[in-house]
Amino acid sequence: MKTFPLIIFGIAALAQWAAPLSQIWTHEQVLAQGTLIRLKCQAPDPYDPLRGRYLAVRPVLREATLPAGLKLQKGMQVYALLTPGADGIATISALSLTPPADGAYIRLRAGYVYSDKASIEWPFDRFYVNEKLAPEADKWFAENIRGDKGITAEVRVLNGRAVLADLSLDGKPFREILKERAK
Repeated sequence: MKTFPLIIFGIAALAQWAAPLSQIWTHEQVLAQGTLIRLKCQAPDPYDPLRGRYLAVRPVLREATLPAGLKLQKGMQVYALLTPGADGIATISALSLTPPADGAYIRLRAGYVYSDKASIEWPFDRFYVNEKLAPEADKWFAENIRGDKGITAEVRVLNGRAVLADLSLDGKPFREILKERAK
């Protein structure tokens, strides 16, 4: 009879470890096997006292055209097929309520729906930065976010899941730029 509480405790302890480990494993699978897409960004640089420094990443693409017959309401999940353009920047080429059969797609949440368009909420909005590199990242971001080249988010996409892998400017990764600037 005394073993029953121990068994329940053991199951609860395993469940507490299994949930975050499963999320980490899924995140790493998307980074390792996902298709790379690039999205043009606009972003300020906020600070969260509990979670640290991050760059708020907001893709410029904030709305999509609804296909005929698709009925969306605010808050519904929708799948967006992403197609890279000639400049390598991805755009949404189709929306559907079910995952597309092929291609790089991402699961989004619909925002406001009006006439034949819907605003979209991306599943990522923060790119965390090392505390030591944060001041230099602030300067870099302020100098380049409003420039002609603009900052690009590099996102790995796999089976509807997306992980923000890096930021880049003119094809050069954010981390390399910061290392050069920190010298």
